[in-house]
Amino acid sequence: MRQKIVLRMMDGSMEKCSIYSHFSAAYRKLKVLDTEGKLKTVDLHEVKAIFFVRDHGGDPGYIPCKEFTADSPKAGKVVKVTFGDGEKLCGKVINLAEGASGFFLFPPDPKDNNLKIFVVRAPGLGVEVEA
Repeated sequence: MRQKIVLRMMDGSMEKCSIYSHFSAAYRKLKVLDTEGKLKTVDLHEVKAIFFVRDHGGDPGYIPCKEFTADSPKAGKVVKVTFGDGEKLCGKVINLAEGASGFFLFPPDPKDNNLKIFVVRAPGLGVEVEA
């Protein structure tokens, strides 16, 4: 089964698709299948973040916990990410130097629809590591 993802683009648009092949933080391009099954290649410099999701529909009524609890991921450092457009995310990062293109962020709520988020390194990106 292919991993469902949501691409959040630098221009503010969003695209639901699935990963076509294995993804690594070292990649500069990403091969995806759109919802119609068409293969396309996306340059990561056009992407703000890649959300690896359980389901494209999610649960609109579910409000994910933004705080870390006993059920949150244990490994990694807590970081706050601020994108160039002002959007903020909080999660745990195992390796900030993962790849030149970006790093994986794991949300605090294990029941969140987002399993992990690949944050693309771009001008204006702020990363604050909690002590």
